[in-house]
Amino acid sequence: MKQRGMKGMKNILRAFLVAVVAVAFAGAALAQGTGPTGSTGSTGSTGMKASAPPKAEKKKATQKAKTATGELTAADANAGTAKVKSKDKELTFTEATPNAKESLAKVKVGDTVKVAYAESEGKLTLRSIANTKPPTAKTTETKPAEKTAKPAETKPATK
Repeated sequence: MKQRGMKGMKNILRAFLVAVVAVAFAGAALAQGTGPTGSTGSTGSTGMKASAPPKAEKKKATQKAKTATGELTAADANAGTAKVKSKDKELTFTEATPNAKESLAKVKVGDTVKVAYAESEGKLTLRSIANTKPPTAKTTETKPAEKTAKPAETKPATK
């Protein structure tokens, strides 16, 4: 009977020891976690700094671009600003990406354009701009091709 009592005591001791080790590892993991400012400050067990940005920054980066079509009423490629008047509202872009600045230099006021933009903290950032209708090039009038070749006259065969 004493052996059964010892086995039960060993099982209880093992369970207690497992719980203590688990708490110790959990405490060490929490000590390496992020502080209230969101930065780790230490390299952790891997020797590399954490590279995951806070969740609030992820939302900004994954923001979908909105689009609009309208008439370009003002544009400054150097400053990266533009105004587009669509059917229901006028959009004022105060910032532009480098690619959008290049495209902005190719369009002119009065053109019908399609813009892709992002809105962040009340500011509209121009991501791309393009003419919706290509400029009309003067075409020379072309008449349908006249038949210049006359049917060949048939001559009677000579003997």
